[in-house]
Amino acid sequence: MNIKLESIVEVQRATEQAMKKVIDYLKNSEKPNSETAHKIIDDILNIYNCESPENHIVAGGVQAIDPHEEGFGNLTPGTAIVIDIYPRSRETGFFADMTRTVCIGKSSAKLNKMYDSVLEAQNIAIKMLKPGRKCIDIQKKVEKYFEKNGYKTFGKGKEFKYSEGFVHGVGHGVSDILHDLPRIGRDTDDILKEGDIITIEPGLYYKDIGGIRIEDLFLITISGSKRITNFSNKFEI
Repeated sequence: MNIKLESIVEVQRATEQAMKKVIDYLKNSEKPNSETAHKIIDDILNIYNCESPENHIVAGGVQAIDPHEEGFGNLTPGTAIVIDIYPRSRETGFFADMTRTVCIGKSSAKLNKMYDSVLEAQNIAIKMLKPGRKCIDIQKKVEKYFEKNGYKTFGKGKEFKYSEGFVHGVGHGVSDILHDLPRIGRDTDDILKEGDIITIEPGLYYKDIGGIRIEDLFLITISGSKRITNFSNKFEI
């Protein structure tokens, strides 16, 4: 295992520990809130000598319509809660990146369908990962899937400053730079190559329901890809 991969795997395992602890907190607390969740993440990351120079995200309900909203206030059962943790090792300087979306208790049929669609979009992208693949082809395939399944992307409205639907790229490279090349998005000529470490993170965002995003790390291998992330995709907790 090369130093870059070994270092990123190490940070990813710390990220998974932080994710586990924060999900346990959400599941078991009578009145969970974003502020306490953020502190739990920082405390666990600190144990593993990691830090979040750009903070992290625990955003519930309609807050998560903004993919970059860090989250604040109470977290309500029955809504989607986006948890995005992207720490850096203080020792090596390498990052990891992982997102899970969870719902405390029972979710609605509408939320379940949206979650399942994001998970399937991720699976579609994962199956395309291999050296020589044009990143824009992955983006287009995911966009086409969402459109076909009724999840259209809308422009910004007068009453709401964020676009709705699938509003960002499928993924990006991770190294000692959090958002590194290659970029899997709408405006890129990047091509995957063996040894790349990338995220795959499709998401959907609508102002009437909030956001759902799932993100995992992958190593591009000689014949395809290998999953680095080792964490459940359970939605209802």
